[in-house]
Amino acid sequence: MAKNSDFSPCITSHAANCEVHSRLLLVKGTCGSNANGDLIISAHKNNFPKQTYPVRNGEFKALIHLTPGENTIELTFHTNSKLWTVHYVPLLQNPPLHLCIIVGSDSPLTYDDVPDSIHPPNLETAIKKLRLAAYLWQAYTVSQMSSNGLGERIFRFDESCQIDTLSSRDQSVRNTATIHVLKSKYTTAQIRDPQCAQQNKHAKNKGSLFDIALEAIRPVFTEERNHIAALFLDSHYSNGLITGHAALGLGGADVTHSLAIFGSHTLFSWPASLEDVIPCFMDIRNVDTKYCGIDIEGKIYWIACNVGIGAMLHEVGHLFGCPHQRDGVMMRDYIRLNRSFSVTEPPGPSVLNGKECSWHRLDLLRFLVHPCFALPNDPIPKQGDIEIFGIDQGILIKSPSPLVVIEVYLDNDEFPKSWIEYINQSLNEVILSQEQLRDHVSGGGGGKIKINVIAANRATASVDDIEALLHYEQIPKLGRVWKTAKLGLQTGTSSTVLLPNNPITRIRVYSGLCLDGIEFFTKQQSVFFGGRGGSPHNFQLENDEFIIGFGVRSGAWIDALQIITSKRQSQWFGNTEGGSPHKLMPPNNDYRICGIYGEINQWVTQIGLQYCKK
Repeated sequence: MAKNSDFSPCITSHAANCEVHSRLLLVKGTCGSNANGDLIISAHKNNFPKQTYPVRNGEFKALIHLTPGENTIELTFHTNSKLWTVHYVPLLQNPPLHLCIIVGSDSPLTYDDVPDSIHPPNLETAIKKLRLAAYLWQAYTVSQMSSNGLGERIFRFDESCQIDTLSSRDQSVRNTATIHVLKSKYTTAQIRDPQCAQQNKHAKNKGSLFDIALEAIRPVFTEERNHIAALFLDSHYSNGLITGHAALGLGGADVTHSLAIFGSHTLFSWPASLEDVIPCFMDIRNVDTKYCGIDIEGKIYWIACNVGIGAMLHEVGHLFGCPHQRDGVMMRDYIRLNRSFSVTEPPGPSVLNGKECSWHRLDLLRFLVHPCFALPNDPIPKQGDIEIFGIDQGILIKSPSPLVVIEVYLDNDEFPKSWIEYINQSLNEVILSQEQLRDHVSGGGGGKIKINVIAANRATASVDDIEALLHYEQIPKLGRVWKTAKLGLQTGTSSTVLLPNNPITRIRVYSGLCLDGIEFFTKQQSVFFGGRGGSPHNFQLENDEFIIGFGVRSGAWIDALQIITSKRQSQWFGNTEGGSPHKLMPPNNDYRICGIYGEINQWVTQIGLQYCKK
C-alpha cells in the first residue's frame, strides 16, 4: 500500500511561479501511481469557491481560477496538500475578443430546452453559458499553444467589473467577460426564416444570418479592427430543422469586423458554471428531440456539449484567420473536446484512453502571428508584401518581416501535404529548389506543387504552380527571362513588351482614375504597354539614372503607378486612394527589369515584370 506522501498532488503541465495570461488555467498533473479520487483546488486567499476534479490512475486535469498578480493555489488529494504559485498577467494591450448575444426585435429571450431543465432557458442563463464557454475556449487554446512550444500566448476578452458567474456558489463582483446583448432590427420570425437556415439544403439565403449579425454589431464596435463571437439566441428546432442558426466565421488582416456566429440550439447541454463542466462532459442522457435540436453527432448530452462549444470555437478559429485543416478543431476534432478537460470519459468512470482534441499545428502558427495573441516582448513586425521569384537556384521568397511557415500542396489538394517552419530563425529570405519542395509533398512524385507563405506580419503569398513560376524564356541578348506574379485581378487582353536595350530617357504614364498605359522612350525609339486614355504625364530620367522598380496601387485593376529609379521615386500617377499599395521589383541586385506584361481592358487590369540577369 502506497504511503500518503506518494499521493502528493503535482502539476506537471506548468512550472511553479510561471507567468500565464488566461483567467482560467487548464493544468495537468499527477497524484501518485494508480491513485483514484477527487482533487480539491482552493484559490488564492479563498477568493473563489473550491473546485473538485477527478483523479484516475494517478492523473488529473483541472481548471484553476486566477486573479491578476500572484496566485498561491492549494491542491488537496486525500490528506495530502501542496501549495503552488502562478502569476496571472492579463494581456490588456492586445485587442480583445468581444462576446455578443444577438436577439430579434421581438425576441421572447428564451432558448430551446426541456421543460424540467436544471437552469431556466432564459437570457440570464445564456449569458452565463456563453461566458463560461468562452473561458473554456481560452483555457484550452493557451494549453495547446504552450504544449506546442509557442508560449503562454492567448487572446483576451473585453472584461468589466460586474457580478461574476463562473461559479454557481458565488455572486462576487469581479472583472469578468462582458456579454453584449444586441437587439437586431429583424424580428424573431425573420431570423428563424427557413430560407436563412444553414442546415436547410434548399435555403436561398444561407449566408444572410452573417449579414444580420454584421448589421447588429457595426454600430457598437467601431474600432479599426474588431474581433467578435456572436450567438443567436433565437435559434429554434422545429419539424426536423434548426432555424436561426449558422456556423460561420470570417477574419483576416484586412477585415474590419472579424466575426464568428453560431446558434443557441445546443445551449441546453452547455455548462453554466465551473461546477457544471465535468458533469456536462459526463452527461449520458439522450437528447429529447421533441424539444431540442441536435447536430450530426449530438444525440447524447455530453456529445451535444462537445459539438456546440467546439463548433463555435471552430468558427472563432475562422475569425482568427484559420482555414479548414486535415484534422484538428478546424476539421471537427472538437467532437472529443471533453477529453481535454477531464481524465474520465462517458459512459462511466472509465479512464480516458484515446486521442484528445487538438488545434492543428498550422492553426497555432497563425495564432502565433495574430495581434490578439501577441506577447509584450514580441518584436514589432515590419509591414510589407511577401515576394516570390523564380531565379537560377530555384524559388526565392523575400519578406520584410521574418518568415513563419511555408505550406506545401500537391495538385488540387484542399489541405497542405506538408509545411516548412521558420519560427525562431528570423529569416527574411529563403531559396528552395523544386526538388526540395517535391520531397515535402510526395517523396519526389509528380503533379503541380502549390505553396502558401505566411510571415510574422500576417502577410501571405501563394504560388499555384511552382514549375510555372520557375519557367523562363530564352531570349537573344537577354538570356533567361522570368516573370513576377501579376498585380490586379480582372482579366482582359494579354500584352507583353520588352524594354529597349538602349538607355531609357523618358517615361510617359497615361492615367486618370486608374492606370491606362505606360510608354518608355530612348533617343531612338519607344515601346508602349496599355492604352492612351486619361492624361499623359512625363517623367524625365537623368543620364546615369535607370529604373529599378515600380510602386503599384491595385485591387480589381491597377489604380496607380509610381516609378522607382536608382536615384528617386516619382509622384503617383492615377487614383492614389484606390486599391492597396505594392511594389514590383526584380529579385535582387543581380537582376534587372527587361519587360512589362499583363492584361489590358479599357485600362490596365493586371501588371507584372519580366526580369533577367544583369
